[in-house]
Amino acid sequence: IRDRYSVPAIIAMTVTSLYNIIDSIFIGHGVGALAIAGLAITFPLMNLVVAFCTLVGIGGATISSIFLGQKDKVRATEVVHNVLIMCIINAVCFGGLTFLFLDSILLFFGASHDTLPYARDFMQVILLGTPITYVFIGLNNVMRATGYPRKAMFSSLLTVGCNIILAPIFIFSFDWGIRGAALATVVSQTVAMVWVLV
Repeated sequence: IRDRYSVPAIIAMTVTSLYNIIDSIFIGHGVGALAIAGLAITFPLMNLVVAFCTLVGIGGATISSIFLGQKDKVRATEVVHNVLIMCIINAVCFGGLTFLFLDSILLFFGASHDTLPYARDFMQVILLGTPITYVFIGLNNVMRATGYPRKAMFSSLLTVGCNIILAPIFIFSFDWGIRGAALATVVSQTVAMVWVLV
């Protein structure tokens, strides 16, 4: 049973870490070196965004697992509803506050006068998509913990696959630059969120 849960989780985490690599490659070739520097500055902030989401998702996953172990599907379902609501509230509050003070936060993380526009362009799109990211990651954690580790792994693979397809189209074909890379990420997570909800 360990392999049934651990192997899909390891694969999902490994593949998800490719997000930053994929974005860096396409942005480097399509936008330039300053854009990569701007992207690098956003990584700590993006990790914070995911951390607050994971807080809700893993907490809900643990509680729902306990209720399912007790054969209490009603309370387990209530936990899923609470995770969904908490993810949306958390996303609006955290994403909204971060959006308001974005320049100050990016400067605190080390953005320069040259790299700030790129970091801002990228993070504005990511922050507007925070509710999608939170619902996807939060419910994906619950799905993994409640007996569907392979489906949870597939949703992670789906986001990366969509991102690999969309990022070059948005950056090179549509000439949307670093915003295109961010939009590719949000659209990819939207596809995965729909899969998780279904």
